[in-house]
Parts: sequence; structure tokens; C-alpha cells
Amino acid sequence: MSRRVSASTSSMMSSASGSGPTQSLRDIVQESLSNVLQASTAQLPNDKWIVLVVDPQSLRVISSSIGMYNLMEHHVSIVEDLMKKRAPFRDQAVLYLVEPNEESVDRIVADWTPNKATLKQGPLYGNTVFLYFLGRLPDALFGKIKACKELVKRVKILQEVNLDFLTKEAQAFHFDMGRSPSIYPELYLSKYQTANNISPKQEQMVQKLVTLCATLNEYPHVRYPDENELCKNLAFVFQQKMNEFVGSNSSWWYNGDGLHPNSDRATLLFMDRRDDCLSPLMHEFTYEAMVNDLLTIEDDRITYNSINAGTAKEGTTDEKTTKMDALLNDNDEVWMELRGMHIADVIKVLSTRIRDIVDSNTGSALNKAAKGKDGKALSVNQMAKALKALPEYREIMSKLSQHMQIAHQCMDAFTKQRLLDLSDLEQTLATGKTEDNDVPKLKEILGQVVNEFRQQPDSSMRLRLLAITIVSQRGLESQDYLDKLLNEARLTKGELKALKNLEKLGCPLVRAPQSGTKGRLGKMRGTKVSAYHPDAIESSNEYANSRYVCVLKAIMDKAAKGNLSVDEFPSVMPLPDAEGMLAPSSLSKAKSVRRVNSSSSKWAGSSSTNSQGSKKKGHGGRQIIFMAGGMCYSELRAAREVMADTNMEIVVGSNRFIKPLDFLIDCKNLSQGEA
Repeated sequence: MSRRVSASTSSMMSSASGSGPTQSLRDIVQESLSNVLQASTAQLPNDKWIVLVVDPQSLRVISSSIGMYNLMEHHVSIVEDLMKKRAPFRDQAVLYLVEPNEESVDRIVADWTPNKATLKQGPLYGNTVFLYFLGRLPDALFGKIKACKELVKRVKILQEVNLDFLTKEAQAFHFDMGRSPSIYPELYLSKYQTANNISPKQEQMVQKLVTLCATLNEYPHVRYPDENELCKNLAFVFQQKMNEFVGSNSSWWYNGDGLHPNSDRATLLFMDRRDDCLSPLMHEFTYEAMVNDLLTIEDDRITYNSINAGTAKEGTTDEKTTKMDALLNDNDEVWMELRGMHIADVIKVLSTRIRDIVDSNTGSALNKAAKGKDGKALSVNQMAKALKALPEYREIMSKLSQHMQIAHQCMDAFTKQRLLDLSDLEQTLATGKTEDNDVPKLKEILGQVVNEFRQQPDSSMRLRLLAITIVSQRGLESQDYLDKLLNEARLTKGELKALKNLEKLGCPLVRAPQSGTKGRLGKMRGTKVSAYHPDAIESSNEYANSRYVCVLKAIMDKAAKGNLSVDEFPSVMPLPDAEGMLAPSSLSKAKSVRRVNSSSSKWAGSSSTNSQGSKKKGHGGRQIIFMAGGMCYSELRAAREVMADTNMEIVVGSNRFIKPLDFLIDCKNLSQGEA
């Protein structure tokens, strides 16, 4: 018995460099899983069904991509949990799809190891076994399987399928690593590092990245930030693991190998959460970011309060509500369209869509029924009654209504938490300028921070604002300033730990004193609020409360256009066109800062129009961005925007996607990793 690595299912893909449409990451994973099932069931009689046995990780891989409801089409009769006691299906073949770890392999072997029960009744399943592993099966575990004779004689396929990751959306992935326990101690505390300068969790991340690249048919150029030791270590270990994979799989091909002329080699860029600790803390007002920050959502599933139209008592407007579940993922076209929009635009679009249906010729009956004698606009109650006469509208109106209610729940939380004024303060700290393009004195802004502390009853919100203040200014000017802010913030012991642990991520609470000329410049810098990074202001954004742009966006934009400096982001192996990336003149320096009309609402659009020129062409092959330490939702949105602007395929991922509270909890957990 020998192991096999699955051939890629994406061999018919077009180039990632713009010569034609490509399959998305999620499409490729779906196709790979379908091929696994088809290859197995093809060896069975047409009327035979198969039992699918999964472990927790492979179950999440399936759920995040193909979906459980599609399994029936491939003659899967039941999905069983490998970790639980299972009922026998002795007349059916079994397909194991598991992570290549010791616990899963031991349980598979136990299924086929003779004992009193199996000697009397026989094994749990029939005489046909298919073994699939999400990633590389270590030799020691392969040896355990070979030692089980009852299993070996029944195995028809043993294969590594390179799917040891979860798809977040069409072009995004994560490893579901770091939630519990936190991955931060192993990422950022030296005590966990082994002889090769990476910890076991870091090595696990690298191995999962190899399976991602194998599935995408990518043997990428590997780059990293020059001064980041973590990314450098990850990059070199990845290169080693990827070389080993290529060397041991002669039938595997990759984009840019010379045999596929319409494709270029990809680039994998390692990034580190420490290089931008501000973005995961900021309040974002795009739909997806607000849902994840302000509402309760788990694995894309959200519970919202749905208004039951027609339930108000006579003479009142109070409608009853019912808790409803919704999945906000790529299967929801409305969600895909709206998720990257500012919440004000989301509500505007939804209102317009609903009004268009009501005012359409086909919906004239609805329009008449929905308006009273005075011709006023319809209420939710009137709309629901009128829709009963127009069943063809129920599906789309139900979806629009669902998102309208979720959007309004976001706005309710926005109002309750007083985020309008708070967001203005955050934006000034992050960008170094007010919405009127003025650069305020730091002392004045710190006074506003203190006022916000005094009005904010939630200590976690005070922690978040204090962290934004410190991180955005690269540390406070003096210990005295810090002591005063801590006194006003009234943090709990755990929150204080989280704040102090920012220093372990390279964010000083107080700037180091400087002498000489640098000291004078440092003092001058302290008198004014300073921008967190040079590209902090989004010139094209029309909302004053969304001026700040994450660090990663400018990096992705330069990478997609072939302008990312090799000095600042070197590669493990020489790049083919590195010379053109060395000259500073090749980097675009043009920046424009939009002034928002001070008399307008912070929610109002800019009076100036944004000129839309032609999209700039992307450069080279697929760009893969991996953020160690968690990627936030503003970065996920930025990747979609850069991809749309450059027509370049970008795949982004991380050990997990994080919300602001997740990041602060991870910071707190750095204390748990100390000796």
C-alpha cells in the first residue's frame, strides 16, 4: 500500500495574470471534494451508498465549502463523527476524510482492530475503505496504518488531498487556529521557539499553507517584510517544505512551470499582525465589519430579530418579533453585494430596492394595497399584508427585509454605543487629521479621549479607545500622560494586562526618550497628532467616518502592480524581475487627502466626485497574502477592492479572521504564555 497526492482539479484553469477568468479558491476546493467523492463512489456498484466519517477539522472544511446538502448527490448516506461512538453500517463502504494527526489515525485503526465485539459481529463497515487526509501524512502515522492488516486489505484508496484549510469566502481562507487556546504565545514569545526558530504551531501553519499552494497549483515566490524576524522564519521554512513537496510529487504541476504558457508563478507574501496593531482595533462602518463587531455572529451564522408584521394590537405600532437565523456567506447574493458598502449606503440600497418593487407596474396591486387613503408610504405591517396577494415577491422581499433588519440592528448598536462622535475621534487619531484636514494638537485630542472615558460606561470600550490612542501615536509622549489616561480609563486587571501586552507586539505605551536633534523632532511630533502610517487616508472614500485605510491595502496594491520594493520586502529566492523593484522612483508617491465639508453630516457623502479612470493592469501571477496573528475585516475588504481595481487575482488568509474583541483577548493571553 502506498500513499498518493491528489492531482490538482484546477488543471483547466486560465492564467491568474489576466488572460481569462479563473476559478476562485472556493470553487477549486468544492471541485476537489467532489472529485474525492466521485473517485470513491466510482468503485462501487451504482446502487451502493457510502458512509462518510469525518473528524472536527474535516467537517469544518466540508461545511465551509461544499456544504452538507451536496453530499447526497454523491451517494453519501450519512456523515459520522470519528470522535464519537458510531452505529454499524456493515453493508456500506466507508470513506474517511480526516486531518493527518495521531488521534484521528488511532481512531481509524481502532475501527479495524479486532476485539470481542468485532470478532462476534464483524467490523463497523463493509469491506471497502477509502482513506483521505487533508494534508501530508507523517511517516510514523503511515506506519500505524500499514501495521493494521484488517484495514490494509480493505483500503482501495489512500490519498493526501491538500485541503487542510477552510474557505472564508471565494478568495479567502483561514486555518481555524488561535481561538482556544490563543496562538499568540507561540507566535510572539521566544520560549516556544525550537531549534529552527519556529514553534510547533508556526510549523503547523506553514504545513497548511503548503496544502493551500498545492491545491492552487502554485509554487510561489516567497517574500516577507525585511525587518520582521517572524515572517522571515516562516518564509524560509515554507520554502523548504514547499521544495520537499515539489520534489516528492513529480506528477504535480504549477503555474509558471513553462508547460502552461498562459500563467505566471504566484507570489506568497508573509505579513505579521504586529506590523499593524491599529486596524483590528478601529471601528469600521462597512456592513460586514459592523455585523462582526457589533452583533453576535459565529461561523457566518447570525440570529436577528424579525418583525412579525400584522401582530400589533389595534391602536398601537408595536409589532412582535421572532428570532431568526441567517447565514451570511457567498450563497447569499445580497450579502455579497452589500458587505463591503458603508452602512449608510446599505440601508439606502435596500430601501430603494424595496421601493422599486412596490412602485413597479407588476407591483401596482401591492402599491395600492400598501398605501392608505392619504397616500403615505407603506408600513412594514401594510407591506406584509399586501405581499400575501403577490407570492412571487415573497422570496426577494424576504431576503431584502432580512438584511434591512440586520442593518438596522447594526445601527441600533451604533446609536446605543454613541459611535458617531467616537468614530470621529478615532479617525483623527489614526489619520493625524480632522475631517476638515486640520492637524490638531495632541493635548486637545487627549482631552477628548478623557471626556469619552467619562461618558463611556463599558470598560472594554474604554480599553479599545485607549489602545487606539497609544498605538496610533506610536506611544504616548510621557509616562505622566499614560498615568493620567489609565486613571481615567478605569480598566479591569485583565484589561490592563491586554494593554500592557501591546508592548510585546512592538507597540510601546510610552515613546522612548530621544536626545539631540531627534529629541527635538520627537517633541515637536508630540505636540501634534500624527498619522499612523503614510498611506493612512483613503482619498477616494466619501465618508468622513471611514477616512482611515489599513496598512495592508497599500502593500497589496503595490504587490499587484509589481511595485513592491525588494529592499523592504525581500524574497527567499531571487525574483525574476527584481531589478525593476529596487528603485525608489518606481514607487508611486502621489497622495491626495480629501476634505469633507465640515457643514455636512459625518454620514453624508462628499460633495466632490471621485473620477473613475481605467483600471490599472495587474502584474505577474496570483498574489497570496498570509497574515500571521489574525486578519481583520477591513483587510479582507481591502483585498477585494485592490483585486477589483487592478484586475489581479488576490487570495488572502490567516490563522483566523479576528474581531476587535478577539484581538484584545489575544493580547491579554500573551500573559498566560509567560513563565
